[in-house]
Amino acid sequence: MPALHARSSAEAHLFMALHPCPSCGDEQFEAVVRSSLASPAGSAGDLETAYVGPCRTCGAGREFRFRIDDETETDGGTVPLALGEPEFGRATPSTIIDAGQWLRSADRILAATPSNVLGVSEEEWQARRFLFKAAAESVAEVLKFIPAGTDDVPPQGFWTEEGRAVHETSPERFHRAPLERLRLACLDLTARYES
Repeated sequence: MPALHARSSAEAHLFMALHPCPSCGDEQFEAVVRSSLASPAGSAGDLETAYVGPCRTCGAGREFRFRIDDETETDGGTVPLALGEPEFGRATPSTIIDAGQWLRSADRILAATPSNVLGVSEEEWQARRFLFKAAAESVAEVLKFIPAGTDDVPPQGFWTEEGRAVHETSPERFHRAPLERLRLACLDLTARYES
């Protein structure tokens, strides 16, 4: 499998979750992480990271390869990604996860994460904060597909079958205004869990 370009390790992990085991459908596998230079020594090669291991349910072999951007790079005016925060990339949109998949990811988080704050353990408190922030960041990733001066995700923002299906079901959700409202709602949920 050729290496895909991921803007962060968080984006690489989400991509893997979006591609479950073809044999049994489990999203998890026991990955061993291996890194190597993608081109010969002495040249300006990219670091390639491979996640290799068996599916935890059926044991089928799984492998994903990525060229992951330097998450601490500050040259050229870029801001380093914050450690421990669910940030998927900088200003440019993803080339491996389409707009529909990003919105579906946010929807799945919001549907599966309770928002009540009473009687919650510290560990669960932190987990919920992380998940709601991840939902907000997923919606922010959809917004990156909208070109400046326009208000809609263009057709080329949907290149996977899953992403196109999400768009076809609710095309109105891919306008700038509802996306910005959803992102703010996710950030409001995150704020409930700020310590």
